[in-house]
Amino acid sequence: MQDTNHWLDRLLGRARLLRYKLFGRGPSDAEWEARVRRVVQDTVRTALPWIPHENACVLDIGANIGLFTEEILKHRPAAQVWMFEPVHSHHAACVRRFAANPRVRVEPFALGDRSFAGRIWKPKHNPGGNVIDEEIVERRRGYMDFRPEDIEVRVFDEYAREQGIERIDFIKSDTEGYDHRVLRGILPFLKRTGARPPIIAELLREDIHPEFASQTEVLEELYGLGYERVDLSGMQDVQDFLFLPRGAKPCA
Repeated sequence: MQDTNHWLDRLLGRARLLRYKLFGRGPSDAEWEARVRRVVQDTVRTALPWIPHENACVLDIGANIGLFTEEILKHRPAAQVWMFEPVHSHHAACVRRFAANPRVRVEPFALGDRSFAGRIWKPKHNPGGNVIDEEIVERRRGYMDFRPEDIEVRVFDEYAREQGIERIDFIKSDTEGYDHRVLRGILPFLKRTGARPPIIAELLREDIHPEFASQTEVLEELYGLGYERVDLSGMQDVQDFLFLPRGAKPCA
């Protein structure tokens, strides 16, 4: 009986996925912006106390359609922001949104721990759930419909050397399971410059992250550089965490 029930559950799951592929639709641009803005505003409330009021240098990694940067600039209009968004349509939306602001630079590539030409996988129902790690994609194929897009991935430390970036005051990373690789590519910059910016990064729980051990190793390197340990017990499937250098105090 259990085998029969399991077979029926799998059959029903495949039927639902097929129906979604054939007839389902993702949110419109307006629907997506309204949905994202609600989530982003919570992230911004967490970030703002740690972003200087004057001339802050901010990284927005996995910028999507640019709402995090837009909300930050409402409160920190003098900030300089580097945005990284590899999905073509999202990058174009960011370029349009900040076309009149010379203090915002929008780059059309992802960040990671090595430079390569690869793919990002875009789920139809969630324009914010774009995944580079193909093992995560494979784990989700049973209930999500993905479309691939060719992208470029670069290493932040190499980019910073090219651009002459020596100071960063805040980092936000939201890359659907790729954040540990993003951070690994930032670590050489932190070691080289001595910068210790507060970081908001999205982490995945052990039972759903195929590279959880690697994620843990990167966090240990952060702690070794002087960041406070963060309690990850009881974390959600996917959750943002704030990493602060020891002794950090909120901006006045």
